[in-house]
Amino acid sequence: MTRHLQRGLGTLAMCAVLLGVLALGAAWAARQLTTAERVAANDQRAATAFETAEAGMAWAIAMLNGGHVDDHCRPASNPAGAAALPATDFRSRFLQHGADGHYRAKPAPAAADDAAFPTCVNTGPLRWTCECGAGGDSASVAPTADVRHPDPQPRFSVRFADAGPAGQLKLIVRGCSDRRIDCDDLSEGPAGVAEAARHLALLSALRLPPPQAAIEGPGSFLRVFGYPPMRYRSQPAIARLRCDGDCSTPLAQALARGRRLIWIDGDARLSQWPPAALDDAPLVLVVDGRLDLSAPGSAQGVLYAREGIGWHPPAGQAASWRGAVVTDGVIDQGEAVALVHDAAVLYRVHRQMGSFLPVPGGWTPTR
Repeated sequence: MTRHLQRGLGTLAMCAVLLGVLALGAAWAARQLTTAERVAANDQRAATAFETAEAGMAWAIAMLNGGHVDDHCRPASNPAGAAALPATDFRSRFLQHGADGHYRAKPAPAAADDAAFPTCVNTGPLRWTCECGAGGDSASVAPTADVRHPDPQPRFSVRFADAGPAGQLKLIVRGCSDRRIDCDDLSEGPAGVAEAARHLALLSALRLPPPQAAIEGPGSFLRVFGYPPMRYRSQPAIARLRCDGDCSTPLAQALARGRRLIWIDGDARLSQWPPAALDDAPLVLVVDGRLDLSAPGSAQGVLYAREGIGWHPPAGQAASWRGAVVTDGVIDQGEAVALVHDAAVLYRVHRQMGSFLPVPGGWTPTR
């Protein structure tokens, strides 16, 4: 009987070794792929958190320069005779102004978290759900155990701090890649967190409070307000109006929205003051033309008209203005009109009214 030698054992061993090497290579590649996916996911969460914080910065600055808002940060109005409505401006809700001219955040309620501050959640393309209620109502912006959204829904919260010099403020915004209240809580999985601070300064509505009640003559605007009219009217906190005839109704509507820094294009005529103009809050009214007043009553603040002011209330009725009246033309006032210089009113306008603007180089990452 003939015996045949079996060959190929070495080839089989070599193939086994090669298969093992290929398996190790595939495992290493899968591990690298998993690591790359995790890194990409972390980068995406970090970028989302950063962009959310930047969106919060822009939103907060716009809100600081806006009018009345409700508890959901939406524009609101206080019509005449409805003083009990809760609509107030964003500054009044979250800032307090000291006698020293410093802006400080209002004290947060005990055991408050980020929900005690202005908070917004991105609930869809170009759609944010916000809370501006006193003490922060987190119910509508925080997730619940029964409701989970498939999309991350980025979230930001806003805080304020004293920046040091009077009239300046530090805005701090924390962005989170999803809507959890505590971005540092990783029990629900990883989350991106970004926090930055921006230094803001108040561009005063009255740079140089006048020393007397009536200022007349060419160049008066620049002497009192501190910069040219075209720059003044472009500041974000100003509300611009154009009136056809009597400006009483458009002025009343602007005041109801919480706007007390008002620019009227062209000439203006006022037959009566809106009730909101006669309260204890100062008004800055700038008219880029001539202003003719026949309104009785006592208002306060700073009144300016480029081409002169005429004020003649009806017979038997008195009118007064506490603060300062300014014009590049002349002031023609009736005998029943009293112009009273009030340094306290002018100080309030100087320190509290105007636009908050970013200080160049004032952006700082805080984490």
